[in-house]
Amino acid sequence: MIRLLATDLDGTLLQTGGTVSDENVHALARAEKEGLDVVFVTGRPPRWMTDISEATGYRGLAVCANGALTMDLASGEVLSATHIDGQVGLEVCALLAEVDPGITFAAELSRANDNFVIDEHYFPKWATGQPLSRMSVEEMFATETVIKLMARPSQGTDFDADSFLASALGVVAEHVEVTHSDIHNVLLEMSALGVNKGTGLASYASALGLDALAVSAVGDMPNDIEMIRWAGRGAAVANAHDEVKAVADVHLPSNDEHAVAVLINSILSS
Repeated sequence: MIRLLATDLDGTLLQTGGTVSDENVHALARAEKEGLDVVFVTGRPPRWMTDISEATGYRGLAVCANGALTMDLASGEVLSATHIDGQVGLEVCALLAEVDPGITFAAELSRANDNFVIDEHYFPKWATGQPLSRMSVEEMFATETVIKLMARPSQGTDFDADSFLASALGVVAEHVEVTHSDIHNVLLEMSALGVNKGTGLASYASALGLDALAVSAVGDMPNDIEMIRWAGRGAAVANAHDEVKAVADVHLPSNDEHAVAVLINSILSS
């Protein structure tokens, strides 16, 4: 019997444009009322979680930064974090610079303030809501608080999200976990080796006394693959990446068609 549902946010629980449908909000409330635990497992850092509780009505824990950090959404407190070793991080940056000499880097940090830093040439795709702190990769990793390293290719390269990931895996897969979370955004996301959404979810479930057979997980992008594989019932939304659909046991409507509500109602009705 499924007792825990892990859901990705962007492209899965959230609709195109980042809103939450009434159907999904009502389904989350039904899950809480009827005893189905829910946990958000996301690539988002803590700084992007501020409005999620208000939008969804969910006040529990969230596994963020692709499994590297767990936080309490009600209080905003970071409960645990796994950092990328500084020397490993610098080696990874050097190896990726061999793939693309113009590559640029950013890092999410676990510290409370000034928690998003970028190198001199990195260009954020989204507004950060805070002043930008620019520093070298040496300075980033001197903090010993990097939970997620990100990298963009130089302008003019032929990389798309999948080919950039494939190139990175060829040189850094033995040093860090590397993935991407948006087919339309050419961006690598890296965490400490052995840290991904699957390990983050497994640790969370274990703390509840649950094994994989009691867990369902749903997502849409390559950074969701490990948790979908680990869960006893893995699900993919209709708008998911083909690699996600290939590992899923259950195929749902799209995120804009309230896929998570469909899954919750199916679990509670079975």
